[in-house]
Amino acid sequence: MFLDFDGVINVFCEPGTPEYEQAVSTGEFDFANRDIVKRLNRFYHDFPVRIIVSSSWRYGGLDYCREYLLKAGMDPELSFYDTTSTDLCMTRENEIAEYLFEHPDFSGFIVFDDMHMPHLTEYQIETNPLKGWTEEKDFEARKKISGFLK
Repeated sequence: MFLDFDGVINVFCEPGTPEYEQAVSTGEFDFANRDIVKRLNRFYHDFPVRIIVSSSWRYGGLDYCREYLLKAGMDPELSFYDTTSTDLCMTRENEIAEYLFEHPDFSGFIVFDDMHMPHLTEYQIETNPLKGWTEEKDFEARKKISGFLK
């Protein structure tokens, strides 16, 4: 599973909403949505995938990404396997494709990202950056990954 953070796990408050006004007034911006992290936990336990961080958060390192999500409620059993390259200057879609070419042992994959990836549409769960990984997207992902497992 290729995992983006911003727009998937991290959901930003829309200006003008009560959540946004509260965050601005208190200065407490908690970007990782705890309900979404719980959804990630359930998904992983139902489909024990290798999590590959494709998010720009990967530049902080795999341990940093893991610690960040642990603080947000991620189950410590989840396996953070790798990141896409931090040396290449490509679109995220091309970084994922490059990763797959370098690791031909993958029998299937799924991509959670809010960026449109026209060449990976069959494998992508494209999220709304203001909503993230919703129940609807979770259903879509489960249907998609179940199809790969047949």
